[in-house]
Amino acid sequence: MFDGLRVSVRRYAARRHRDAGSVSRYLNRTRIPPWEFVSDLMHDVAEEQGAAPTPEAMELLRQLHRKALAVSGSTAQKLQLLEDQLADADREVRRSAVRERALTDALLDAQHRAADLEVQIGQLHADHDRDRSETRSALQLHEDQLGDLRDERAELLAQVEILEEELREAHTLRLRAEARCEVLERQLDAIDNLTERTDTPERGEARQGQVEDEAVSAEETLLQKVGGEYFENRVSTSRHAPVSNPRLNSKYLFETFVVGASNHFAHAAAVAAAEAPAKAYNPLFIYGESGIGKTHLLHGIGNYARSLYPGVKVQCVSSEEFTNEFINSIRDGKTDAFRNRYRDVDILLVDDVQFLSDKEVTQEEFFHTFNTLHNANKQIVLSSDRPPKQLLTVDERLRKRFEWGLVTDIKPPELETRIAILRKKAMREQLNAPVEVLEFIAARIRRSIRELEGAVLRVAAFAALNRREVDIELTNSVLSDMFSGVAVSDPQGAVTGDLVIELTGDYFGVADELLRGRDGGRVATVARQMAMYLCRELTSHSATEIGSLFDGRERTAVDRAQRRIRELMKQQGTVYEQVTELTQSITGSSLNPAVEVNAVSGGDRVDQGLEL
Repeated sequence: MFDGLRVSVRRYAARRHRDAGSVSRYLNRTRIPPWEFVSDLMHDVAEEQGAAPTPEAMELLRQLHRKALAVSGSTAQKLQLLEDQLADADREVRRSAVRERALTDALLDAQHRAADLEVQIGQLHADHDRDRSETRSALQLHEDQLGDLRDERAELLAQVEILEEELREAHTLRLRAEARCEVLERQLDAIDNLTERTDTPERGEARQGQVEDEAVSAEETLLQKVGGEYFENRVSTSRHAPVSNPRLNSKYLFETFVVGASNHFAHAAAVAAAEAPAKAYNPLFIYGESGIGKTHLLHGIGNYARSLYPGVKVQCVSSEEFTNEFINSIRDGKTDAFRNRYRDVDILLVDDVQFLSDKEVTQEEFFHTFNTLHNANKQIVLSSDRPPKQLLTVDERLRKRFEWGLVTDIKPPELETRIAILRKKAMREQLNAPVEVLEFIAARIRRSIRELEGAVLRVAAFAALNRREVDIELTNSVLSDMFSGVAVSDPQGAVTGDLVIELTGDYFGVADELLRGRDGGRVATVARQMAMYLCRELTSHSATEIGSLFDGRERTAVDRAQRRIRELMKQQGTVYEQVTELTQSITGSSLNPAVEVNAVSGGDRVDQGLEL
């Protein structure tokens, strides 16, 4: 190693402040050098070569030095070996002492922190117990006031709903009345001018004809302005040719649509959209269960608009037809023709938009079609079996656009509307069906208008083929498969509300006066909502009649109870089981509630958190 330094012995001895003779003896192998000399020499050589010695190299050199001392056998060498070992032991003691002090400090710090946490946990437990006690006392104190506030809130919400509906209807009526007033004013002005300028009867008749023509023209102009889109050449279609195949069913007219409490607002909105395209509500989104009149309203809008504006372009299509035509246009390379067909219209009617779900490419095309029409101030009307917020597999951009205008629903028809539908159907088809038979059918088929109309046609056809009179006995026999499981407790097929209240009270252990009243606490509230729901489903009573059975409540309270129970039946298995048991008890059959329920879980009978 020393040769790698390229210096003399005397010069290196002077550099390390050592005796030159001793250094010479170390290098001549006549005496084993101490470890400090070997370590310094190793570091000097490494520094000269531009690299630091590794710990492994130093340890190997140390072991060789110790072996050399052990082999030498001289007393001085043994003494040096022992001194080296003592120095190593001393260094280890000092390192251990330092580590011991550090670990002691860390242990004390951890013990102090643990003690602080114990104090904090104890304080939190004490605060939690105190807060829980105070909360329980406050809840007990305000329980009665909470029930009153809920009733007051429910009544206010009902009033808000009624006022909103009345406001929308009033707005539509105002637009139509203003248009009519302007037409009448122009007619009066024209008559005044006619009176001043008429000299002869012949001239008066000619002028009168001119006035009538001007009045008709003025009325047409105002209708177009109210509609938000001025349809040029209303009579002449040379510049505005209607769609050659609008796909409208001529039987679906507003005149043939039976209006009742369940659909009157949707009907009013549809009429307003047809009379004032892109002005009243755009888009108009109508949702409801299958078979209750959504398609009828869509075709009614198209037919009525075409009668008001003969040049208007209307296109009616289902989402399935839209999808298939779009796919075919891509296959045939005719996408431009497809887009022109649906974007060059004044009114686009799309039925069952829920079937656009999971069709990403079709949704993208419909998104651009929607934007094009809406930006051009064209009317869009959509129908679905659920509101936009529940179309979870439809693009969020489309769902938000569906809510830009008016979203309205059609509910299953009540008994009075169902009877009116059957009467109009029998009259239109010239069916020989007595009123009591129509009422008998309407009391049993509650949710689908298609099933209602199909049932009366089926009975009439059977009676005609077998040359029998249409009566209740024949009807019950022919429609026995449709009536299976329907509650029937008297010849008229009606379960009484008093029976429902009595059995529901027995089921929940609630007295009759509490069940019919407005107080009674949580259990009575649960039983009261359940009884209202069962009265609505199993009896022929209207919502107003049911409300009168419960201390004169409004029909909106009955409707809310019905919606609440339906929602809970879908979410909680216990509620579904309760309704099933009560239905079986009331009807004496294995009838299940008329609602589709997914997988559910159990729970206590009363503790469901129902609110009236």
